[in-house]
Amino acid sequence: MCQCRSSLPELRGVVIVLGAGDTAFDCATSALRCGARRVFVCFRKGFTNIRAVPEEMELAKEEKCEFLPFLSPREVIMKNGRVAGLQLCRTEQTEEGDWLEDEEQIVRLKADYIISAFGSMLNEPQVKEAMAPVKMTRWGTPEVNTDTMQTSEPWVFAGGDIAGLANTTVESTNDGKQASWHIHRYMQVKCLGFNTQGFK
Repeated sequence: MCQCRSSLPELRGVVIVLGAGDTAFDCATSALRCGARRVFVCFRKGFTNIRAVPEEMELAKEEKCEFLPFLSPREVIMKNGRVAGLQLCRTEQTEEGDWLEDEEQIVRLKADYIISAFGSMLNEPQVKEAMAPVKMTRWGTPEVNTDTMQTSEPWVFAGGDIAGLANTTVESTNDGKQASWHIHRYMQVKCLGFNTQGFK
């Protein structure tokens, strides 16, 4: 065996994975391969809101991962300095489409490991400051023209995770490819004064 290859971590017992994207399902199946006896995938919304590609979810299902929808994590339960479980509460969707946590419906699960695979919001101050002129959607992502990848500010282009458009690495890469062509055209007009009419 190659000396540079690291060995897999050992995960014994019960693993809870939080999230419903590709990363979450990848973590769930990886946990089983690392020795977990049982794996729960917990997510805040229902099955129709899962963002993962169907293949990832099917693989997790085939490998006997257990899915627990409509649950939001509240507190990690510790015992003798180690993870012993997780307290969650039920979530419900209002008629307006907002998601609420019902503090009266509490669920406790025993666990030896908890893996957080939730998506994250943009918190880098410098990036947020740079994005300040850009019009945002209600989900906190920039509004993007899907043909050119331009935002509300013509000089700002966005794609992949930050735009909330792509579900896979391949799609994110394609966003970059598409944006690069339109950035090239934009620069020709703005900086060099070339006429790009007729370019596609």
